[in-house]
Amino acid sequence: MQSSSSKLEFKTHASTDPSHLWDVNPPLERSPSHIPHLNSKILPTRVILVRHGRSTFNEQGRYQGSSDEAVLNDKGRLDAGRVGAALRGIHIDAVYASPLKRVQETVDGILNTLGAAVGQFPIHFLAELREIDLPAWQGLSFKYVQEELIDDYQCWKQRPHEFQMRASAPEHSMGGDEEATTFPVLDLYQRAEQFWREVLPRHVGQTLLLVSHGGTNHALISTALGISPTHHHSLQQSNCGVSFLTFGERERPHAKLDALNLTTPLGETLPKLKEGKQGLRLLLIPSDSIQNRQCQQLAAVFKEIAINFSLSETLEPTQRAVEQILHYHPNTLQLEILRQDFSKTWRRTLETTPWLSKQLITGLVVADSIHIQCLLGQAIGLDEVQYWRLQIRPGTFSVLHYPSVEARPVLQALNIAPNMES
Repeated sequence: MQSSSSKLEFKTHASTDPSHLWDVNPPLERSPSHIPHLNSKILPTRVILVRHGRSTFNEQGRYQGSSDEAVLNDKGRLDAGRVGAALRGIHIDAVYASPLKRVQETVDGILNTLGAAVGQFPIHFLAELREIDLPAWQGLSFKYVQEELIDDYQCWKQRPHEFQMRASAPEHSMGGDEEATTFPVLDLYQRAEQFWREVLPRHVGQTLLLVSHGGTNHALISTALGISPTHHHSLQQSNCGVSFLTFGERERPHAKLDALNLTTPLGETLPKLKEGKQGLRLLLIPSDSIQNRQCQQLAAVFKEIAINFSLSETLEPTQRAVEQILHYHPNTLQLEILRQDFSKTWRRTLETTPWLSKQLITGLVVADSIHIQCLLGQAIGLDEVQYWRLQIRPGTFSVLHYPSVEARPVLQALNIAPNMES
């Protein structure tokens, strides 16, 4: 971490303690029983991560990095309030946030909507939670970087762990105009790891609200799950998207991902496609323990979504669920796979099918949660023995997008509940 001290420096402000927070029901446990920390008596620490609301630079299609020029636009302020309304129901012990204006405004919008009394819990604004440092790109348009800085952009997207950037850095020079070469993604992940090391021991058994940036939240979730910087860009973080992590061990973070990038409170049925409306999008539903009412809710959610095909196991209960979910899509092509062949057949399908169409193809996948864990874990770069960290909740759905053969798959959301009131 690029810091003059080995300890994080906290800027603390008194704030509010909301009496209600958005409750996510306990997910389906798929953790191996032989992992020691799962049987520990240490109370788990829960972290709720929120990306800032839509900003002026987001609206203009410009890179923000760690610059502090951008502020929230009207939609960003509105969505921050919506998140605050959704985050009612659970006690919060502390808030950690980036000091950049667009995040501070988001924190204000969330806490104002929660409407709690002042002074009941602290807010810590940490420089370590700022967005990724991209000094050479900050203020440039996405279009310009993609078209004029082609090699750098391809490295950024395809080999983020190798991505370098040169920028003037007086603290690294001897007083001249030297430029330092930095590795923005690696530096960001180092910051994220140190944040967990410093902060988690202070809050064992508590619930934290963490408001930051897309890249920073991505790095925080990745380091908590053990995903390397090689797979940066594999976890979508929408403006005001909400994610949930649970940590079960004091010294070394061992997290489970309970939910990722939930945007339902913003009025979105599905998260917007960050990589464009093309390629293959999968709606993944766990078949185990699914109930008729949940199938009906899912059918209503997917009513206006064009579903091109479905893929499911041959078990009779699974087939009944598929028929209910596709109630409004009688002409959808339905494919069946033997349960024991599911993962192998899916991998072979991806390897042999050219998803190069400029059109978006949407498929419904209904399978055992273990198979969904496997599919998602492979997509985002988890080691096979760590797939259990992705908690799959009955009655929810997750969204995985394959933009193209060249691009990495993107987990857009994990565990979207079809009816947030239920």
